[in-house]
Amino acid sequence: MYRFLASRRWLVRTLAGVLLVLLCVRLGLWQLDRNEQRQDRNAVIEANVGGDPVPAAELAPPGETLATDDQWRTVEVTGRWDVDEELRLRLRPVDGTRGVHALTPLVTDDGTALLVDRGFVAADGRDDDEIELAAPPDGEVTVTARVRRSETGHDVDPSSGSVRFVDVEAIAAGLPYPLYGAWGELIAQVPEPATSLQLIEPPETESGPHLSYAIQWFLFAVVGVGGFILLIRGEARGSEETPERPAGRVDIEA
Repeated sequence: MYRFLASRRWLVRTLAGVLLVLLCVRLGLWQLDRNEQRQDRNAVIEANVGGDPVPAAELAPPGETLATDDQWRTVEVTGRWDVDEELRLRLRPVDGTRGVHALTPLVTDDGTALLVDRGFVAADGRDDDEIELAAPPDGEVTVTARVRRSETGHDVDPSSGSVRFVDVEAIAAGLPYPLYGAWGELIAQVPEPATSLQLIEPPETESGPHLSYAIQWFLFAVVGVGGFILLIRGEARGSEETPERPAGRVDIEA
């Protein structure tokens, strides 16, 4: 009844069907993994955002990497802004708006600095180099910031005055002082500047679409298996309804 499955045509169909189902399952598992990563990230954000500030040196001393579980924690640093070494952090739109961020070292009394994203300025039709960044306060300031892990990328050339990724090690190589092993997003500073930049909001903890995507891929796999079974049964019924012609018989038309 199912001898047709051994034919070349059905062997190709079967192989293609199996590969398609396996692909759907693999994509579903990938989306489950993405969902788990998002949940872990959200747990870190919820645990750390809004917590009491700690010294930056406690979390990421120079030359050390910020632990994943310490990301988004609040630090407090006192020092002076070094606008001469300020960089423009580009290709980081805020709420879909193009612009640049002011990435400025805050140098402490012991000579160590924390790279701080002081805020965002919308381009409003200007090129990145034409955007004016408001100056920070002169003299000593006390800053609270959310710390972030150092980033990696191929577009990190501090000598150009702008960067796309905050690679702390690469940026530190061109500075006359060491940097803490993390960078921060400004929350507040005392005293406040005469002109403030748009501060960066903490990340949201939405679950995202990964779980629903995973369910969809698994449903595709189930539909694929069910459809293939129906196709086989339909072929088998067709074979039963078509009787085999006896060997050697020749039909002669009248």
